[in-house]
Amino acid sequence: MRLIKRKAFASLFLFFVSFGVFAFSLKNDFVWDDVQVIEKSYYSFKASRIKSIVIPKIKKSKNVAQYYRPVVFISIVLDRSLWGISHFGFHLSNVVVNSVSTVIFYFLVLFVLGEFGVTQRETKAFLSSLLFALHPMHVESVSWVVGRTDLLCGLFFFIAFIFHTFSFRKLWFVILAASSFFLSLLSKEVAIVFPIVALSFDLLGRKYVNRNFILKYFVYTLLVLLYFYLRGRAFDSVPDLISQSSTNSTYEGYQILDHLKILLNSYLFYIYKLVFPFEFNAFIGNVPKDIYFLTSSILVIFLLCVISVISIIKKEYVTPFGIFWVFVTLGPSCLVAISVFSSTPLAERYLYIPTAGYCLLIGHFIFEVGKRINFQKAAWAFGLLLSFSYLFFTIDRQKVWKDDLILWEDTSTKTTNYAIPHSNYGMALKDAGKQDEAIRELLTALDPEVKDTNRGRATTANNLGLVYLDNEDYKNAEEWFLKARYYDSTYGRTYYHLGLIYFIKGEYGNSVSDYRMAEKYLKKTLEMYRSYGRANLLLAKVYIRLGEKEKARENAERAIRSGLIEPLSIEAQGILNELQDK
Repeated sequence: MRLIKRKAFASLFLFFVSFGVFAFSLKNDFVWDDVQVIEKSYYSFKASRIKSIVIPKIKKSKNVAQYYRPVVFISIVLDRSLWGISHFGFHLSNVVVNSVSTVIFYFLVLFVLGEFGVTQRETKAFLSSLLFALHPMHVESVSWVVGRTDLLCGLFFFIAFIFHTFSFRKLWFVILAASSFFLSLLSKEVAIVFPIVALSFDLLGRKYVNRNFILKYFVYTLLVLLYFYLRGRAFDSVPDLISQSSTNSTYEGYQILDHLKILLNSYLFYIYKLVFPFEFNAFIGNVPKDIYFLTSSILVIFLLCVISVISIIKKEYVTPFGIFWVFVTLGPSCLVAISVFSSTPLAERYLYIPTAGYCLLIGHFIFEVGKRINFQKAAWAFGLLLSFSYLFFTIDRQKVWKDDLILWEDTSTKTTNYAIPHSNYGMALKDAGKQDEAIRELLTALDPEVKDTNRGRATTANNLGLVYLDNEDYKNAEEWFLKARYYDSTYGRTYYHLGLIYFIKGEYGNSVSDYRMAEKYLKKTLEMYRSYGRANLLLAKVYIRLGEKEKARENAERAIRSGLIEPLSIEAQGILNELQDK
């Protein structure tokens, strides 16, 4: 146990434990959004675009549900430059960031316990960090490459907090704290609560008597305002949580009560997941709303508030700080459950930063109980038993994130009445060559009893068209693409695929009218997606068939500028070379 008190040994041990546990993810493929964002991205991840991502161009027409996360963009640029399109490389980056975060969290706990004058701080910090390293709710954030938003946000959040504690000794550390806070904010929006977490720590530790207290929060406030300014150049900074307004005050009252229920129940859901992290689902379609769940939520929250107050009265500050950390960092995620920001109101990845507060609490509590009963070996035994239980589930859960086929088979069986898991499973079956099974699963997603939006149904119908297109059944493919347009006429990719169908018809029949129909649909696609390289590339081919060489050249150049994947980029360059030779 003496080695644990050596910070260098503890740091290395925690790093390698974290790395070793999540090394199983290094064999995993790209899954879910990874495929579109990284492998098949039409969005150009080039270093030359970093400036325009950090400082977006001002848009007159602004989107609500867009993410402003420049640090994540930069991380993908770095990974692509290092690894190309490598599953292993991207997963390695996630695993390393998570392992570094574990070590940073270890020092964070040491500083917190030290500031609160707690005994056994090395032992408690070690166990808290070990639990953080092994917590099963981290699998989604680590094993899913796009889930790195939470990893990066957590890493800079922890660093910012440590520098914030240093700033009371040397004021210049506030520069490092503010910089880290801003990087965390540029990784994910949840970092907006950092000043509140820092303030709770300062109030509990009576740091407000420091003459530089107000200056620090003035700096943090300026950074928040800067963030909203940068984000607001392109996107709505504060979306409306209520999608429909009403002049009926009674209706609005019921709506507010309903939102309050969702908020309370979301808190209980996440608290349950923190304490019992042994059930998993990549797509959680709804927030529990029954009266028993609501009653339990109110009782649990009330009990935690009582415990916090009693602890403060007894001048034991670790417990209220840990509880407050969990509640505050869960706040943005619980608001997501009320809003329409995400396809899922709840998600396991949202627990990455809140887990830190929970692990701090548990590590402290276990050894405090051991001290009270004068039996430290029992505390170690319980702590290690809990760690091993985490270890088993964390390793086992990573297998589900191996590829889309396994992930969506697991998810669709757990979330049967939501369309997205069935639709994604159908596409995974298609990619695996199981066409008949893919069609059955996609038809299940379109069942009227299965919950979905018009855009979701359009996506599923479009996917069915793609299955038939792969089978060269162009009649059924066109029929499903037209159904997709019926479900949602603003779904641009349907128009691209209709253009593709008419291009194929033109190839078979050498029909000018078919090529003109393809042109019409592809132009419609580009009205909706200005930077859609595939549409430009196909349009270039159409114009070649129609003998309009200048238009073909223009579209081939636009296709290349859009950031196509390499094979398509080579094809577009071939068209340019061919036209140049002529």
